[in-house]
Amino acid sequence: MRILKLKSLQTTGVLSLIGLSLLLAGCGGHGDSPSTSALPVEIKAQAQVFTVQNQSLPVLAQFPGSVITSDQVSVTSRVMGYVRSVDVHEGQAVKTGQTLLSIDATDVTGAINQARAEVSKALAGLADAKGNYERYQTLYQQNAVPKQMFEQMQTAYKVAQSNYAAADAALKQAQAQLTYVKITAPFAGTITNRMVDPGQIANPGAPLLTLQGSGQKQVEVQVNSQAFATLKLGEPLTVHYTDFTGEQHQFEGKVERMVDATDPVTHTHTVKIGVPDAVDVRSGNYVVVAVAVAHETGIVIPATALHERGGIRGVFVVDAQNIAWFRMVRLGARLNDQQVVLAGLVAGDRLATEANARLQNGVHITPTAPSATESPAS
Repeated sequence: MRILKLKSLQTTGVLSLIGLSLLLAGCGGHGDSPSTSALPVEIKAQAQVFTVQNQSLPVLAQFPGSVITSDQVSVTSRVMGYVRSVDVHEGQAVKTGQTLLSIDATDVTGAINQARAEVSKALAGLADAKGNYERYQTLYQQNAVPKQMFEQMQTAYKVAQSNYAAADAALKQAQAQLTYVKITAPFAGTITNRMVDPGQIANPGAPLLTLQGSGQKQVEVQVNSQAFATLKLGEPLTVHYTDFTGEQHQFEGKVERMVDATDPVTHTHTVKIGVPDAVDVRSGNYVVVAVAVAHETGIVIPATALHERGGIRGVFVVDAQNIAWFRMVRLGARLNDQQVVLAGLVAGDRLATEANARLQNGVHITPTAPSATESPAS
């Protein structure tokens, strides 16, 4: 019974609304024709019209790299010993000849003392051999000793001379090692990496510090054999990086160095790319280098043709009657001021770009001539 009563009330309300609508229609309108007032107003806009075409697009492979300077070196030791002190820290600017670290000289001093003892021993042997040689030379001239005995003394003297020369050379070499216990900066620059602390052992050839000068900046990147085979000296490559504020940038640098030898561990090649002077990128910055390893057919549109409606990225396609309709597309890589489209468009579609008003479905487009600065897609 409640259900029936509710339906009855609803029916009465509907009839009342119909009656009210008829009353308003009869009272208002000021003589306007209903058919005329119901016609939609045509919205117009001026825009450039871009015709979609299939193009040859590069297939890009991305490789991580870092920014270095052309005069970057790894500071190593020529002697083995405990690190006594490290006099610099990361980020510190140093001058040419400034002490970077010191190695304990105990072993070197011991080697010097041992070499000096060998020199003293060789010198005593040389003096003894020289005395014997001169004495037997006089006796031989007097025919007091046979020639064979004199020649033996002569040979012993020459051997003693050689022994002394060898001992003296060993002493000089040991003394030279003393100059290597203090490692100095070969040129002015900045310490970018420190791999050793006091108390650790420094082995000859093992990197201890990294020093970067103020030379030209370069990007060093390791690429695989496929990408390396496509590169040439002087070829421009696109480099992407993020600055210290988190903003993303890119620049084009030319290939300056290519190492043919493959790294036995990573099986990659070292490539160095020049950084233009106008690019404000810091040494040590992480970068990504894009290398074209192949080509494929695809669609590229101007970035100005992209719009966002309701959180969906798409384009406005212009039909044969020059009416714009929004169409969702699937996007690929961004190529400077152009955008790769993976799905949603076919060759021959016409897109509205550079419109003088906000576009929406049903807008009538009046095509305009492209601007002089617009470049065709490539």
